[in-house]
Amino acid sequence: MPRRSLQRTIIAGVCVVALGVTVLLRQTGATTEAASAAELKPFAHWVFTSESVKDGKVSDQVGTYPGKITGKPTITSDGPTSAINFSGPDDGVTIKAKVTPTESFLPVKAFTILAWVRVDSPQEWGGILSCLQDNGSKEKGLILGFNKTAFLFGLATKGADDGDGKITYLTSKTEYETGRWYHVAATYDGKTMRLYINGQLDTESTEQSGDVLYADAAPLVLGRYKDDDEDYPMRGALREVLWSAQAAMPEMIRAHFQADEKISQVKPVAGPQFIVAPYLQFATRSSMTVMCETDQPTTCVVSYGAKFPPEQTAQSPLGTMHEIKLDNLTPKTKYFYRVTCTAADGTKVVGKPLTFFTAVDTGDAYTFTVIGDTQKNPVITGKIAKLMWERRPHFVLHMGDVVDNGPDMKEWTDELFRPCQDLFGRVPVYPCIGNHEKNHAHYYKYFSLPKPEYYYSFTYGNAEFFVLDTNKLITPLSDQYIWLAKALANSSAKWKICYHHHPIWSSDSDDYGDTEKVNTRFGDPRARMLIPLYEKHNVDLAMNGHIHYYERTYPIMDGKVDPKGVVYMTSGGGGGRLEAMEPTPAFFKNQGRVDYHYCYFTVFGGTLEGKAFDHEGRLFDSFTLKKD
Repeated sequence: MPRRSLQRTIIAGVCVVALGVTVLLRQTGATTEAASAAELKPFAHWVFTSESVKDGKVSDQVGTYPGKITGKPTITSDGPTSAINFSGPDDGVTIKAKVTPTESFLPVKAFTILAWVRVDSPQEWGGILSCLQDNGSKEKGLILGFNKTAFLFGLATKGADDGDGKITYLTSKTEYETGRWYHVAATYDGKTMRLYINGQLDTESTEQSGDVLYADAAPLVLGRYKDDDEDYPMRGALREVLWSAQAAMPEMIRAHFQADEKISQVKPVAGPQFIVAPYLQFATRSSMTVMCETDQPTTCVVSYGAKFPPEQTAQSPLGTMHEIKLDNLTPKTKYFYRVTCTAADGTKVVGKPLTFFTAVDTGDAYTFTVIGDTQKNPVITGKIAKLMWERRPHFVLHMGDVVDNGPDMKEWTDELFRPCQDLFGRVPVYPCIGNHEKNHAHYYKYFSLPKPEYYYSFTYGNAEFFVLDTNKLITPLSDQYIWLAKALANSSAKWKICYHHHPIWSSDSDDYGDTEKVNTRFGDPRARMLIPLYEKHNVDLAMNGHIHYYERTYPIMDGKVDPKGVVYMTSGGGGGRLEAMEPTPAFFKNQGRVDYHYCYFTVFGGTLEGKAFDHEGRLFDSFTLKKD
């Protein structure tokens, strides 16, 4: 993954007005009204019209580098805003699948990239022209693109190489309006990077210098941000993209914009977009629930089936929050699905093709992952979500505090669902509610759970899971306690697993008494009311979050270590600020680690294996429970 949080250099620029010298520019064979200038000649120029896009290809106006159309983008030909429109997850243009640094056409000393672009859906990383590898510690290549609010220009050169490349990202001070056309240009002259918006110099940097540092086997694409481990399609449109091996002067950029300035004055138009991309909820052996949220009222259709392309459909009524239950499915079966949401005017947003797996039978093996306290740290949350997805679990358990401030919808959409999109889009998540959700309606809006939703149970394979809200009453006369006593007594599952947000046993340094000065209470007094039920009904494993570290106890019975007791586990390392353990060892503590992490479980018959991995994927704890 890219080193975005620490390694990327982001520079927000100051607007500089270019001198108004009229030097006009015409691209060879282009439809632009601009006149010619001998100083700048493109080596590639793509203009998207019904004449230039044929048979799945777009011609290069210079004649050398045609592009292959991917997906099913549409072409509009209505005068000045003729364009290729990207709306589907596969839409884009591939110029070359792999470009090596020695390609003769690549500009080395200087270049200019010009484009007319319309962004219909903001996203963290979007590409207009992309030719880079930004993988972990390796940063090479270049990109003209955009993020959630502004345009960006990224470049790596030999002058800034730190041994494995280093990309500087310029971010425009100008924020774009979705649905509006913009003229965007990037230039590099060997010493200075410059980013222009609508003919005006917006941002510049001298951090990069010398020859451009290209990556090995980087894809050269239009309309996507793409490298080896990331591929983000844009939702919007391109009218033209020009690439020259010379750095254009400011007056030349301005002239190119002014020639077609009327395009920027076209009234913004944009169809619906996902606020929350499609994700999964509550898998059973015969059903799965698909959810998503759009920014305007749409009718949502889920196409699904055991074969691709899926032929069955299910639909939700007009609205912004969609929850569609797919019934009559076959157990332990892989299904394909795709979501299409259509607004009243016919515009639509189409999700990418996804898959899910229905719940297994009682005698089958299965796996699940555990995360807690993601709170307000999307970088760490996204990193851990990717590691969990690499394990391909059957489902995910969340120990609560899914966000830091429950009433803040942006935390749900941008800091939970966005970084977890690849995981939640293919694997259902079963949460419990934490204190930071503040019992807000957003929790009940975004999760589809059995009523009353703050407590519930579900069966998967040979295990039954019991989920509680330890923010509410759990005294012996409370609704939750009475329900749990009955549910545990009636359970015939081989494995009984309970989870809730607050810890029953904890070595935390200060949540339950300042252990530098007093003795700790070793856990939440409210949650400890559940101990008699857990021990009476032979609960195997009880899990929680709330404390931002990892801890696993010995089996505990009657307040002491006992092989017949319950194992308790704290997993609160999903992103919240890490906490400390008390300075002396607690009698119950088997393992502990202060680190961001997740847990991975495998279950087959009478064997349950648990492993804990840190945010770099390193194993730091493992244990096995066995029963007849």
